[in-house]
Amino acid sequence: MKYALYGLPCAGKTTVFEWLTIPVVHGSTELNRMASGRFSDLPDTEKKSLRIRYAEQLKARTGNFISDGHYSFLDDVAFTDADGELYDVFIYLYCEPEIISERLKSSDKNRRFAELSIERIRKWQSFEIESLRAECHKHNKDFYVVKDISADELQAFIDSIENGFSSFGLAEDIADQIMHFYPQPCDIHICDGDKTIIEQDSFRVCTGGHVTHVFDGNFYTGYQAFQFTKEVENLSYDTEKLSTVDLNGTIFGMVADKNYVILSSGIKLLWERLAEQFTLKNVIADTLISADTKYFVVKLLQEKGYTVTAYGDGKNDYFMLKQADKGYLYIGKYLSRSLRDSDLSGISLVYDRFPYILADNDDSIADDIAICKSDSGVNGAMLADAHIRLGRKLGEVMRGFIPNVNSDVIVLERGGRFFGDGVYTGFGGTFYSYNPKTDALPDIQQGLAVIVDSVINTGKSVLDMITKLKKKNPEIEIVIVSNVIQNDAVDLLQGYKVFAVRTSANSFIGSRQSTQKNGKGPDTADRLFNYID
Repeated sequence: MKYALYGLPCAGKTTVFEWLTIPVVHGSTELNRMASGRFSDLPDTEKKSLRIRYAEQLKARTGNFISDGHYSFLDDVAFTDADGELYDVFIYLYCEPEIISERLKSSDKNRRFAELSIERIRKWQSFEIESLRAECHKHNKDFYVVKDISADELQAFIDSIENGFSSFGLAEDIADQIMHFYPQPCDIHICDGDKTIIEQDSFRVCTGGHVTHVFDGNFYTGYQAFQFTKEVENLSYDTEKLSTVDLNGTIFGMVADKNYVILSSGIKLLWERLAEQFTLKNVIADTLISADTKYFVVKLLQEKGYTVTAYGDGKNDYFMLKQADKGYLYIGKYLSRSLRDSDLSGISLVYDRFPYILADNDDSIADDIAICKSDSGVNGAMLADAHIRLGRKLGEVMRGFIPNVNSDVIVLERGGRFFGDGVYTGFGGTFYSYNPKTDALPDIQQGLAVIVDSVINTGKSVLDMITKLKKKNPEIEIVIVSNVIQNDAVDLLQGYKVFAVRTSANSFIGSRQSTQKNGKGPDTADRLFNYID
């Protein structure tokens, strides 16, 4: 087996190598030797050529060995296709950005990176992990991220691989099992177990809330599955508590009459009981199933002519959902923390459409709500400040419910301006300012559009806007956000997720006047821009 150990400069690869028993090849040293000691001075084209030659030499080498490597140097990618084809297993040594930052400052060899910010190091490391993972997915290679690992622990993991552990190999076995269930290529629905086909996490239910820290790095590679399997092997489970578990009617209703498989990374014993309890068929459960295993299962089935629809709720399902012909992410009430910085474009969202009203959940905003009310007498900058604060607070809450990566925030002018600024700073996404009276509707191509206005009265104009958006992009998800929304509008918009600071039964026509009378009242935009007479 040919192993590659990747990681940022100063991540600790050299230190780990000193104590491994598997033969070690120092890639940087070998490249420098091949370049007569001047590798760093070579033009980029010659560096690439030399790296390819080095990979070809290693490919001809027999026996097990591990070589270090660098995927990139900031934006300069050093990885080649020859590297992707050479190694059987890719291991990435993760190190906290704060630690790498301190090490870089004291490293003569890496002085050119000494001034990098911690955030830049974090993004660099994330880029390498995501890119290497994609390469391994392309080449059907195993990819493992290790963190805080000693040489002895790494060697023990390598020994386990030598003895047959493999995320891809497990995927091959599972794909064969699924093809035994459904021998002829067909439409198959692969559904995650915990928090997808059932509402709860069966492991936590039956262990009294046992908390694992194995997945804290949010990597979900086979190494984390390997660690988790070792952690739980001696735990006991109170299976009687499975009676408190609920079947997820929404997801089960989507697969019940289909050719489905439950593919769980949970405890096999618990899922055997759950299969009986809910009369579930074709349940496959194994704690060694990682996010990459699930991805490869889908890919292998597709290569055999199957069409795959996948369902999941978290990062362990993410790559499966992305690879599937159709992927459904079950959000329920809250978006999994593991996915809050993930690109969910192309994945359909299944979530609770019940309106979220901030005032019902946060007493600290009462003063700002009082400022915003039409009879407060507060206009201009002080009112705008309150709108911004409330918008930011609501935007921060929204991040726990819906994805903000590849989401478009469309702020309706003029009344939605300051509230929309707050929502944007709290939530994120891509910002669009839109005045329905003068502007063409933004050309929204991403998966989620967030429509923001300060006040929604009847909701009819919002529905008209949604119709136009869906005419351009029928698959787009719509979320509606408002400072205050009339009760009747909540009912009209019940097919969409609504976030609002508060609801109101008070309705009037906006006008440039300071008080309510004769069915008219202070216009929100005029109040914000201090135009009230």
